[in-house]
Amino acid sequence: MNRPASASAAPARAAAARAWPAWLALAFGLVAIALPQSDFFRAIPGDLGDARLNGLLLEHVLRWLRGTDPSLWSPAFFFPFPGALTFSDNHLGSVAVYALLRLGGLDPERAYIGWFTLAYVANFLACHYALRRLGLGAAGSAAGAFVYAFAMPALLQAGHAQLGYRFAVPLAVLALHRLAREGRPLHLAWLGVWVTLQFYCTIYVGYFLLLLLGAYLVALYLLPAPDATLRPHRLVAALARAPRDGEFRRSLAVLAACAVALAALFAPYAYYAHLYGFARNPVEIASMLPRPGSYLLADASRLWGGLSQRIGGIPMRHEQQMFVGVAAGLLALVGIGRAAAWTRASALALALLVGLTLDLRGHSLYAWLEPLPLANAIRAVSRICLVMLLPLALLAGAGVDRLAAARGRGGPLLASLLVALLALESAAFDTARVPLPEWRARLAAVQVQAPSPLAADAIVFVPRQPRVPFYLTELDGMALAQRLDRATLNGYSGNSPPGYGQTADPCDDLLDRLVGYATFTQQGLAGVDALLRRVVPVGAPLHCERPDVLPRRTPVRGALPPARLGQIDLAIAGVTIANAQQLAVEVVLGNRADMPLGSISASNQPVRFSWRFVAAEDTAPGPGWDARSELRQDVPAHGHASQRLRVDAPAAPGRYRLEVSLVQEGVAWFHDHGMAVARSTAVIEVGGDGAIARVQ
Repeated sequence: MNRPASASAAPARAAAARAWPAWLALAFGLVAIALPQSDFFRAIPGDLGDARLNGLLLEHVLRWLRGTDPSLWSPAFFFPFPGALTFSDNHLGSVAVYALLRLGGLDPERAYIGWFTLAYVANFLACHYALRRLGLGAAGSAAGAFVYAFAMPALLQAGHAQLGYRFAVPLAVLALHRLAREGRPLHLAWLGVWVTLQFYCTIYVGYFLLLLLGAYLVALYLLPAPDATLRPHRLVAALARAPRDGEFRRSLAVLAACAVALAALFAPYAYYAHLYGFARNPVEIASMLPRPGSYLLADASRLWGGLSQRIGGIPMRHEQQMFVGVAAGLLALVGIGRAAAWTRASALALALLVGLTLDLRGHSLYAWLEPLPLANAIRAVSRICLVMLLPLALLAGAGVDRLAAARGRGGPLLASLLVALLALESAAFDTARVPLPEWRARLAAVQVQAPSPLAADAIVFVPRQPRVPFYLTELDGMALAQRLDRATLNGYSGNSPPGYGQTADPCDDLLDRLVGYATFTQQGLAGVDALLRRVVPVGAPLHCERPDVLPRRTPVRGALPPARLGQIDLAIAGVTIANAQQLAVEVVLGNRADMPLGSISASNQPVRFSWRFVAAEDTAPGPGWDARSELRQDVPAHGHASQRLRVDAPAAPGRYRLEVSLVQEGVAWFHDHGMAVARSTAVIEVGGDGAIARVQ
């Protein structure tokens, strides 16, 4: 007999009643937070730097899938150096979303916005699913998923959209939970799938996911285990005793496929990292370890920004904005008291991650982990907050459920107030965006200057411009080359090959890249000539003569001894006007040491020139030392070397003198160890229009 329609509809109505808090939370997050980040598809979230890079990389992978670009791992950026896709994230795990939007008719800019926005949807739904199956109620799961998807540290990464797709993190933790309870090979296979997929979405978050899973395993050892949860060593034994049935064989096949997929992902990265000698500077990594104050920083919050700005002394401040908000913190504290074992494990796992990565006056446990191969490639450790949001979400959701279930009206009322504050804190967080007309104008400006027709083997090059951040012109060149289906010398990414230094002189910059490649491939000057004939400058005419001989460049690994720094002499030999905004500065280096001063660092600690301007009549030290330019040749033992620097003049009117020094990045300033700062005898006058009036 068929059941009455009302009886069959009852479970559906009950399920809908349980689901409405999640749909309400997701709708609020999209309408009040995610869509305003793009001004409702009228602007690109982020800035003209990393956001443009992410868009270009997504388009490259799509072009490769279509057969337009011949090589996946070697897009025509940083040409002719190979492997440029391994210089940063690759988006292989999320490019399908972008590809579907492009195939649906969206242009690259709006497809990028759609790809960016749908990451919030994926993160919310995956977290909500995981929290429901971890035992949270309808309200708690909705609030927890909102924390995971829309908390302030997640919104901060609008400019680093490669970190957006984190949906595999809650699903991996859920698989670990089920594995610990049941010991079935099936759940181990799912754990492998989610970890692999997360690495394909973004290597950064994949690495942090491994740390989170490790923290959960440690927590299972440290906490009293209920009967239903297996200790990690017993889990291994349970898997070993699993029946050799169809589930076991299928799970083993899935894990083998995951291993192959991870090897296919990491093999190019390992190969090109070895080829180019890529290594993160330990000092750079240490500067981005969270400090206690990092967890209170939310400078872009309209609610808490004033208080946040009062906290000082934190390096790389823009990377250390880790404040999750008052509401999420209070709800998590309430949730810790819940009796569920996985809630307690989440609290301890969160504490373990904080303790592992925290820097206390220059000391951190992370120093033991940093030398490991994968860890050494991760620069911004403070971004670990993106996976910390998962245990925090579980705790906050548990707090909502606990308050909602409290007797009397006080608990539900407090839960409602904290959820409202949670929504308000996220909605009141400002992130940068670039209007689409401004975004498109940069490409249009260089495209109109590109000669037509272009030879099929032309190499496009957009030179750097005075007082313009270098990454803008680099990305202009990359976007132009992609639009014209040509290669480009321009490149911007997390790493760069030899010859891509910080040099403001367009000809020096161009020749450095060509010489860097010729030296890298041992082609000599013939290789430089062959490439130079193919280069087509766009935006400024260049008449660059190649050097008569390749400069000698010796790789040096590690920090220079302090005594060596004091054996270097530096002088300014001449200052002339290069153009209205720039100076041509000739510097001479003397080396009194018995060893040459090498000009290439094999440990990402290069020696560079730095300079600042001081008031002409002022003898007191001034601020600055922000600008950089590469040391482009060795300084021989007991010898000299000269180099020309292109220096942007101050924009403010006044009379200045130029000071020049040397720095080994991440190690020391030469003038702190005995080298005298070079100071120009000439006075540079800048007029009211910001142009250089005279040098005398």
